[in-house]
Amino acid sequence: MAMKKEKIQIVPDAKILIELERFADSESKSVLSLGSYIEEVLGDNLLLIKMPIHRGYNYPLPRNKPINAYFFMHSRMFSLSFLFLECVERDNLGYAKVRVLGDLQPGQRRDCFRLQECDMPVLVKREHKDGPMMPAYCEIINFSDGGMLIATNEEMTVGEAITLAFDIGTIETIKAEVLRIEAPFGLYNHSIAVRFLHTCKKQKSRFYVFIIQQQRERLRQQSEADSENLD
Repeated sequence: MAMKKEKIQIVPDAKILIELERFADSESKSVLSLGSYIEEVLGDNLLLIKMPIHRGYNYPLPRNKPINAYFFMHSRMFSLSFLFLECVERDNLGYAKVRVLGDLQPGQRRDCFRLQECDMPVLVKREHKDGPMMPAYCEIINFSDGGMLIATNEEMTVGEAITLAFDIGTIETIKAEVLRIEAPFGLYNHSIAVRFLHTCKKQKSRFYVFIIQQQRERLRQQSEADSENLD
């Protein structure tokens, strides 16, 4: 199952991150990210993966619906889509047989990787026609190298230009544009989707490296938690 030109191949023991949509009601949904790994490459676009574990139990994968997953290779993260076929048990462990949908192509690598459930502070600076407004401390809900979803009590408007400041091991400042006003989040009145107005490739690279490092750490922690639950 090799990628053309780049010769990237899915191999056993590769760690993967599975993203599953969860619907609270007819209007709201969230994304659950679960760690797993590839147990065996079966050929004919078939893989055997470890059933993802959530709160100590195997999490049921939906049938007849494409599932998105991401895996790490050569310090980058690549995407794949698969269909869940059946459960397989080996040595009292649960696995899922899945069929990869299509060949992996270089273009399938995501340009923007999301880091879910960030719980990180961000300082939002806004401009008013009469001058700068008092900066507001808000919370990052999710973070990609292309934008953020922010929880805030500020009343913003679509298309508004703002400046963000936050700490990812380096203090970053970047201009952004408000794309959407979404539902309340926790104790905050709004969640705001913003798009970064990138002017610095080095800064975008720092975002990417931070997100990948965080994803790797979460997979490591999930793997350790899964091992403890099985003991």
